[in-house]
Amino acid sequence: MSSEIHIRPFTEADRESLATFKLSEQQQIYSSLPIDVLDDAVQDPDRTPCVVLNESNEVVGFFVLHKHYRHEGYATPHEVVYIRSLSINEALQGRGYGTKVAMTLPLFVQEHFAAFDHLYLVVDAENEGAWNLYERAGFMHSATKENGPIGEERLYYLDLDLKYVHNIKLAQNDAVEPPFVKFDIILNNEKSAGYIEGELTGDMLHINSLFIEETERNRGVASSALRQLGTFLRRMRPEVKQLVVVIDEAGRQRLFERVGFVMVDEDAGKYMKYINY
Repeated sequence: MSSEIHIRPFTEADRESLATFKLSEQQQIYSSLPIDVLDDAVQDPDRTPCVVLNESNEVVGFFVLHKHYRHEGYATPHEVVYIRSLSINEALQGRGYGTKVAMTLPLFVQEHFAAFDHLYLVVDAENEGAWNLYERAGFMHSATKENGPIGEERLYYLDLDLKYVHNIKLAQNDAVEPPFVKFDIILNNEKSAGYIEGELTGDMLHINSLFIEETERNRGVASSALRQLGTFLRRMRPEVKQLVVVIDEAGRQRLFERVGFVMVDEDAGKYMKYINY
């Protein structure tokens, strides 16, 4: 189990640690070594190199936040920030640092780049572990490009105007009998914050209820849980390909729209989201 992490902008005192930062040959296909991109980032006012520290003040990770960047092949708004060259030191991998970085990034960028409204990143499509992780953290799949540098790649974005809760997870409630399902929303690994209930029909999950405890409402728990649901189902219930929900309340409609659901029947208030792609 990993220790807590702290993210902050790079300082020259970090250079020595970054010079010894290791990535395997396979990992260098997806991300550059920090020392190879550091000087360009330091010299560019639109780029902010950042380090990730653990409780022992070791540099365990690195990434660059690039303002106004436009990735080749994608039309993204001007006032955006891209995450680039994100990696975890090979010697310290397998301790959960990558997960904690992804879950902490939304709050870090909201605090340091308040003038920007979207955060983007590009992931190689074959790196399924990475894009599953980003989706769990709240990033939405926006586009797929077939001819990236090493093959198909995926563009993800995160709306910086929304609320994010990084310390929640979903757990399957085995007391519920098929075809019904219930997924508990757990806060801080111990406290129940609510649940999602539904019914399975073939490869479709009909969401019947989304409940959040009154003390946890209006702080982003519902949207954070829904953003995690697709990744959770791909791991726990791979037979599910799409989600369906019927909503007649405007506030709830906006909630589901913000996490990637699309209206397919306006009269019925029916929304759908594909989660296996």
